Amino acid sequence: MEGVFVNSPETGNPEAGLEAMRLRLLAKRDNLEIMTQTVLPNAVFWVTPAKDSETLEFFFVLNGSVDLTIDGGLKTLCPGESFYVSGLREDLLLKTEQETHILYVTNRPVFESLFGFHDDLTRLLVRINDKDHYTFQHSKNVMRYSVRLFEMLKDDCCGVSVDDMVVAALFHDVGKCFIPDEILKKTDELLVSEYRYIVRHPIDSARLLRPNFGDRIAEIAQNHHERLDGSGYPFGLSSEEISFEAKIVAVADVFDAMTSDRGYNIPKSPEDAAKELNCMTNLFDSRVTSALSLMAKRGELEAPGGAKD
Repeated sequence: MEGVFVNSPETGNPEAGLEAMRLRLLAKRDNLEIMTQTVLPNAVFWVTPAKDSETLEFFFVLNGSVDLTIDGGLKTLCPGESFYVSGLREDLLLKTEQETHILYVTNRPVFESLFGFHDDLTRLLVRINDKDHYTFQHSKNVMRYSVRLFEMLKDDCCGVSVDDMVVAALFHDVGKCFIPDEILKKTDELLVSEYRYIVRHPIDSARLLRPNFGDRIAEIAQNHHERLDGSGYPFGLSSEEISFEAKIVAVADVFDAMTSDRGYNIPKSPEDAAKELNCMTNLFDSRVTSALSLMAKRGELEAPGGAKD
């Protein structure tokens, strides 16, 4: 019948999203989009402020449940319940304990921008994984730790969204795809000529990220090996020359290296690693290491898999 459009599994509705969350576009007219959102168990995600005040986003829980953090309190939405945002001024944190399906309606073109964004991320992830699976797992761990630290230290961050932190942390090491395999996977001491490749990888990470994700994300990735006392690389920056977000990724990066089995080290426990980092006040921001220590004591810093930095 004219004017009626039926969706079915055979329709092939496009999908987009990342590891823990998928969107399926059901219908679109101009800027109006109707989607289903599938979120995996124990996922953490955000609704971020829109660029204009006219944007409205509506979420209806079909099954499962969603925990919203609102004004420091927790509200759980069950099947049949819903919420919407308009004029949102800060990131809204959402969590799930079980696989959850949501009907998502918005009057801005979210899906198309996410679809392109996802394609860019996927190409970079494949590039990392093809080069070195250890670096791939390490990158995912660093992203998880960085986001958790960002949540605790958000008041110290300026003009950076959680999405920015996810991208910068997940792809902080993507520049390693230019390091020759025999150097990247070498377990004994590097020669000076080989070490130059290692020193350069943050610059290459920034170069790959900047065209699609902008200067701020590129800067965070580029400076994750810089240290407060100027002993880091690639530029030997110090103290206030390093953004707070880069300091977060720096701590997450070293913490994962210390707690992961890289084949030639003895992994430390999360509490021991956090305690050691907390003593390195000349290298790492004490606000970040203190937050890390608190999370380690709470048992919040276990990550699956091992990695090699």
